[in-house]
Formats: sequence, structure tokens, C-alpha cells
Amino acid sequence: MQARDLIGFLGTISAICFGIAIANFFVKYINKRYISKLGKEKKQIVDLYRKVMKLVIKNHKIVGTIAIFSVLTHFLIAFSSNRISITGIIAALFMVIIFALGFYGAFINKNYKGMWLKIHRVMAFGLLIAIIIHVI
Repeated sequence: MQARDLIGFLGTISAICFGIAIANFFVKYINKRYISKLGKEKKQIVDLYRKVMKLVIKNHKIVGTIAIFSVLTHFLIAFSSNRISITGIIAALFMVIIFALGFYGAFINKNYKGMWLKIHRVMAFGLLIAIIIHVI
């Protein structure tokens, strides 16, 4: 496998894991806004949605961790093979900061409310834009 292929593979893994991690926000938002307001006649839909939601929420930390390790490896291989780009550096920095904030909130602060969470979420949407620009 050439460095270019490995870089692409790790970038894809990073993007997929980030996609699953950011889905945490969306499944909670959709649940709060729409699913929780469905009547009892839609119980099967609600139950199915909540199973998917629990799966996404349960795996948020692990896919975020996989994303950061794969993006750092992606970066190191790109750097060592002189294939570095400014858009990739920006996206990687966003991901490192998001991971650091998530680590802080989950293991140090242990308070799931506060400014750190707002910054964590806003930066995740910034990362989404950075990834799109980087890929294009």
C-alpha cells in the first residue's frame, strides 16, 4: 500500500468516525424536537428511533477517540511524505481541540453542561465545514 492510499484510507476512517460522533447531536435534537412529541400510536417508530439513538450516544466517545487517532496518523503520514495541506492542518487542529474539550468535559470536569460543551458543539460544526473544504 502506498502512502497516498494509506493517507486516503485514514482520512476516510476519520471522516466516518467524525460523522458518527456528530450524529450524537442530531439524534438528540431530532428526539427532543420531533420523536418525543409523537403519540402512542407511533410507539414502534419511537422505540426503533430510541434504539438507534442509544447506539449513537453510547459510541460517541469511542468513535471520537478513533477519529482523533486516525486523523493524527493521517497527518503524520501526510507530513512525512510531503503531502501536507493547510486545509488538512486546520481540520486536524479543530479535531484536536474538539477532542481535548470532550476529554475535559467527560473525565476532568464531569459536568455535561457549561461553556466547554457549547464550544465543543460549535467547533464540531466548524470541523464539518473544514473537512468538506479539505476534501474538495
